Amino acid sequence: MATPKKKQQEIPTPQVEARIDRLVDGDFKTKAYASATIGGAFAVHGIRVIESDKGRFISMPQESYKKNGETKYIDTFHAITAEARTALVEAVNGAYEQKLQEQQEQKSDAPEQTMSQQM
Repeated sequence: MATPKKKQQEIPTPQVEARIDRLVDGDFKTKAYASATIGGAFAVHGIRVIESDKGRFISMPQESYKKNGETKYIDTFHAITAEARTALVEAVNGAYEQKLQEQQEQKSDAPEQTMSQQM
């Protein structure tokens, strides 16, 4: 007789808040570094926003190590569920878009300020 499958426990998706710590100037794949607060209890730093030929993606903080002379990488932090990963990615992307918009607004305001200062 087969044993009944255990009912999979519902794991609530934690609230994720993100901020951009710094934008990267220049022609690099890494465009920004972000931090996230998860459930108001944990902070994760060193999340990278990367633009590649395949589009934008979020890279978790990593450690590198050598194995057989080859450099390998392992995430020091990662989401366990797809829902948590989605919440983290959406929070970081939202913070990145907002930071880019703020930067554009500052650039568009700068010439006006300079002109008014000259008058």
